[in-house]
Amino acid sequence: MKFNRFPLVAAIGLAVAGLVAASPARSEDLPVLKLALADGAINPTPDSVLELAEKLGFYEKHGVKVELVELQGTPQAVAALNSGAVDLADITIDSAIRLRADNGLPIRGIISLGIGSPFLVAAKPEIKTPADLAGKSFAIANRGSLDQNLTQSWLTSIGMSPDTPSWVPIGPPATRVQALAAGRVDATTVSFGTFLSIKDTPGIHILVTPEDFGKAGPELSKFVTTLDTTISAKHDAVQHFVDALVDASRTFAANPDQWVKAMQEARDDLSKDNLEATAKFFDRYWCVNGCMNKDMLAKTTAYIYGTKDFADVKKLDVDDFVDLSFVGSALKAQGAVSGSIDVP
Repeated sequence: MKFNRFPLVAAIGLAVAGLVAASPARSEDLPVLKLALADGAINPTPDSVLELAEKLGFYEKHGVKVELVELQGTPQAVAALNSGAVDLADITIDSAIRLRADNGLPIRGIISLGIGSPFLVAAKPEIKTPADLAGKSFAIANRGSLDQNLTQSWLTSIGMSPDTPSWVPIGPPATRVQALAAGRVDATTVSFGTFLSIKDTPGIHILVTPEDFGKAGPELSKFVTTLDTTISAKHDAVQHFVDALVDASRTFAANPDQWVKAMQEARDDLSKDNLEATAKFFDRYWCVNGCMNKDMLAKTTAYIYGTKDFADVKKLDVDDFVDLSFVGSALKAQGAVSGSIDVP
């Protein structure tokens, strides 16, 4: 599938701007940043820190106010950033590379929140092997969303066509997994934590484990991005934002019970037992050092350019679309956590 929708971002951005205009009034005492989130409702993954940092006061602790704009899928988040409706967007790394390479957008990744891929493929009982997905309805957030891209990478890695299933865009992970439980779709890709909410549904099972699914992709798949113009105009605010996320990620990694409590309050449909199991599962996925490890980013870049969709895309180096200085400054102030694989 050719991932080339960015000439449409301006049109989509006009709709997004309407959502942003309805955001709460700004505080007078703190700089304000608007952050586009691509997954809609908060999900039980390390990316949840973006919303929990706001709910628990980490952003204000570090001197910045962050207004969250919940959208559906990476394309909408990209559109919001490109149109100027938001200052920051949590998007896939391949999207950022293509925006810079094909569209000349001065975009840069500044921090990542999760290592590896805490995702799995869940399916109906009659789907016993990946081959059984042929022609079956497969729920995704949107065309070109992270869950679809990762699933297509996994299919390609096992020698199957990336369009083996019939893709059905229906929205965020909670919606997709409930559609599967209700029998409205045949399979979907969701995080381990999201799957736990339907794990007792008769017949619904894990077709591909997170360990096997993760083998198909790089260690990093998403990061928070901003534009060079925003870096120039709001440098200090962006630094405070990164400082807050490093602090919050470390807090949750060291104290998973705090993450469980915060997630219970944010998602009352998720049980404490399931959240505790999720916290234990992705303990190793937290980016306690911001995940701006240049070797990890280089491997991710090489992986992306090795895919069919990037065969004709202008080659970029990590320095062309990443700004390491923000995480570097955060670690200088807070120190680096030794032993983690994301040490720069």
